Amino acid sequence: MTPHQSRKRRLCFLLATLGYVAVSLFVLRAILPDPVELLPYNSGIDEANRRIGHFDQSMVISVITRNADLLLTEPWNLLRDGQCFPFPQSYTLGEHMFGEGVQMAIPWLLTGDPILSYNLLLIFTLCMPGIAMYLLAEHFTRHAGASFLAGLFLVLAPPRIIDGGHPYLHAEFWLPLILLFLDKLFREDKPWKNAAWLCLFLCLQALETIYVVAGCAIVTGAFGLHLLIRFRSRIPRVLLPLGTSIAVALALAWTVLGPYFETRETWDVLAGRHTALFNLTTFWYGTPYFIGTFAFVFTTIGLLDRFLRPPPFQRADPRLAMLGAGLLVIWLAIREIPLPGMEVTIPGLHPILSTFIPGLDAARAFFAVTIALWVPVALLCGYGALALLKNQRTTATVVATALVSLLLGAERFVPGLASWNFGGTLDLGAWEGRPASDDIELIRAIEDGPTFDIPIPAPAHQLKKMAVSRHLLLQSWNPKPSSSCYNSFSSPLESQMHQLSGGFPGNATTEALAALGFETVLSHTRSWWPPHWARIRKQIEDDPELQKHLEWVGESSGLTAYRLHPQAPVREDPSMINGEFTLKPAEVALRKVRRTVDIPFVFRNPTADTFRLPAPIAPRQGVLQWHAGNEKIGPAETVPVVWPVALGPGGWLQIDVTARPEIDPGRYRVTLHSAEEPETLWASREVILTAPTGQTPQ
Repeated sequence: MTPHQSRKRRLCFLLATLGYVAVSLFVLRAILPDPVELLPYNSGIDEANRRIGHFDQSMVISVITRNADLLLTEPWNLLRDGQCFPFPQSYTLGEHMFGEGVQMAIPWLLTGDPILSYNLLLIFTLCMPGIAMYLLAEHFTRHAGASFLAGLFLVLAPPRIIDGGHPYLHAEFWLPLILLFLDKLFREDKPWKNAAWLCLFLCLQALETIYVVAGCAIVTGAFGLHLLIRFRSRIPRVLLPLGTSIAVALALAWTVLGPYFETRETWDVLAGRHTALFNLTTFWYGTPYFIGTFAFVFTTIGLLDRFLRPPPFQRADPRLAMLGAGLLVIWLAIREIPLPGMEVTIPGLHPILSTFIPGLDAARAFFAVTIALWVPVALLCGYGALALLKNQRTTATVVATALVSLLLGAERFVPGLASWNFGGTLDLGAWEGRPASDDIELIRAIEDGPTFDIPIPAPAHQLKKMAVSRHLLLQSWNPKPSSSCYNSFSSPLESQMHQLSGGFPGNATTEALAALGFETVLSHTRSWWPPHWARIRKQIEDDPELQKHLEWVGESSGLTAYRLHPQAPVREDPSMINGEFTLKPAEVALRKVRRTVDIPFVFRNPTADTFRLPAPIAPRQGVLQWHAGNEKIGPAETVPVVWPVALGPGGWLQIDVTARPEIDPGRYRVTLHSAEEPETLWASREVILTAPTGQTPQ
């Protein structure tokens, strides 16, 4: 390549990058008037879903900001405490968003503002797909116009541009660079150099959500198989560098994803969810998952051109591999494939894989793997553009490229065209997400250390639990572990945290919180019923003993902060806890379907010291036995028991233990013993077992 050609290629790449930036700003134009105040949302959804979207986005900002902050300050703690404190490795209850933390680290370092940093991240996640696809398409086509259009198709993937609240679901933009350096590894004479780049982008992709990783793995595997067949004579030369790259990426992926399996095994969560999959018709006209008329046309042209003309520049043509990869991604995202004219269907790939791959039942929205479909589609569109533009002069190429770009934008943003193609407009609106400035100032003034946010809603109050995401967003201005919990799965400790919140400002509660590692209690005063919060304030102000435990830190229009000062020594001795005493019988009803029941045992700490559960925080195995009088009724049952994580002097907590009784309704005494030491009685409770509603007792 001559110096002139090299300069021309660099200039074209620069112009393409500027074009993608301009398109990204147009997509996000609703937030541009005030990017430190406004956040984007899908303007085409109803008010109820819009509100849920705001909650989701608030949580997402807090998690990404926390990740970015830790990467810049304490990267070794990235897998440790975040929201839902003190639950261990609480990121496993939802999306980890580590990749987005990497991407937001520089904006966070430069601005220190979560909303501005997040909006800059969104611009990056719109630009980067285009840049990466341009490099991949230019590698194969050697045509700037075709490469620009390929990148533009990827930038304007409808699921990406309508969803500013879940950027981790659209983070397939490292995939084109993986394919690029995978191809270079087989084709060029510098295997270790290309393997190093391949390893980098594999690792960046491995930091993303399982949905994106699964879709990208399908595309990479299909393309890799194509290269192994096409360049089989070079396998001995590339085997070691390729294997090294894959091994490093797999090790990183296991570091991130391995704790999910640990949480699943230890806590019996991350399982049993309904996995949403698509019907095959979802990919046709009128849904956001249709690739669009222009993409369909350009893809078809690109595939037809593959059979009508020789591969350009004598390169190994990837089009059939991309077609196969795209079809595999679709197969992974659907329930079944109906065979025309027959009452027979082919099951989707996900149901097949779920039979022997553990953990897939924890993925609720597995259809999200379809974002990876856009990489093969965009590359095929680039080939379609090449077939139309390659023999044109420069002026004609520029005009045609600009015209197709405008038509592609019209397809997405002109209401009539967008509705016909994608079922509605793809425009974004903006909402004011920034908390009050005095609340932010108080948050920033709080010293390091976990915060206990009150009030904590009851587990049954779903809407109030979702509103906790606003607490998390506020704490993004000074990221630290927090008791606030907003995740795909509920924390198994949420009932205990709710009970401790209800016991504030009692000494037993403050001592228990301090023993758990909380250093600050942060009251979100707008979330309280005003008379209730007024009583709590007066109780603290009038009680000198409480003031020894709680030091007033500051107050704003929506917050009041107290510093915890524990007075009692802390012991990790389970014998301190007493779960056997006389209580009013608890009435519990069998559940109709699974015939399970929750036994409400109560544990108290009658000592003058504070009890803290010995590490690790995890369920202990207990043995539950039903009694009628002095006789044992039914078989003993081994059950997991989540012990009180902490109890201050005189404090108590109710611990619900789920049982499957094989007995008739009636009045019983239920005992709970240690599975390791059967003679050790943990707790007992009188219960009145009732039949499920609508069922007549036998």
